Amino acid sequence: MAIIITSRNDGFRRGGIAHSRIPVAYPDGHFTADELAVLQAEPLLMVEVVIDEDVIDEAINAVKKPPVNKTKE
Repeated sequence: MAIIITSRNDGFRRGGIAHSRIPVAYPDGHFTADELAVLQAEPLLMVEVVIDEDVIDEAINAVKKPPVNKTKE
């Protein structure tokens, strides 16, 4: 997962960061849940939470696979 933040005003500061009009990606865990909520509530920021599609696909495929029955040998 990544957080992509774009500011409507270049240099706008929130959460101790000067945000840019150019989108900036932050890795998962960079912000606490509370910090992320504050950023998402700010009307001058566009905050996108991007989930890694490969991780989702792996989880879906794992659920679709039949369970492995272990037998005693």
